[in-house]
Amino acid sequence: MEPTAICKVTDIPVNGLKQFESNGRKVCVINAGDRFFACQAACPHEGTALCDGVFDGEVLTCLEHLWQWSLREGGEPRGLAAAPLEMYPVEVDADTVYLKG
Repeated sequence: MEPTAICKVTDIPVNGLKQFESNGRKVCVINAGDRFFACQAACPHEGTALCDGVFDGEVLTCLEHLWQWSLREGGEPRGLAAAPLEMYPVEVDADTVYLKG
C-alpha cells in the first residue's frame, strides 16, 4: 500500500499530539522532535482521545486514568497501563508526514 500524506511537519509542535483521519481510521500523530510516531487514536482502556494526553519525548500519558506507553519502544505499556498501543509506521519526506500501510 502506498504511503498516505497525513499532515505537515509544522502541524504538530515538538512533544505535541494531534489526531488525524486516514483511510477511515483515526490516528494520533506525535512529534518527538527527532522523529514522528503514529498510534491508535483512542486509549485502549476506556476510549479516551489520546491526542488530549501528554507526551514528554518518550512516554505518552492518557490523562483520563494515567495509563502510559513508551512510544520509542513500540507502544509498550508502562505503569498502570495493561495493554500496548497499536502503532503505525510513518515516514517523513521533506515537510510531510506519511502513514505507511
